[in-house]
Amino acid sequence: MNYFHEIQEIVAKVMAVDVSAVKVDSKKEDFERWDSLEHLNLIMEIEAELRCSFSIEEIAGIQSVQDIVSIVGEKLG
Repeated sequence: MNYFHEIQEIVAKVMAVDVSAVKVDSKKEDFERWDSLEHLNLIMEIEAELRCSFSIEEIAGIQSVQDIVSIVGEKLG
């Protein structure tokens, strides 16, 4: 299953941008607010809403929306 739309909504909410600004190929640098604190807030929000959990290595490796979609897809099928 593709979780992009759910992740898109969460990223838009946490980064305080319009949903249309979040693309599957969006990177951290595309969002002014995506710093280390917002990175953790984003992960916590995804974990809470999608009921999955990320390892430290996965959290550290996330550089884009696609990275999140791939990890969530692997975890939730």
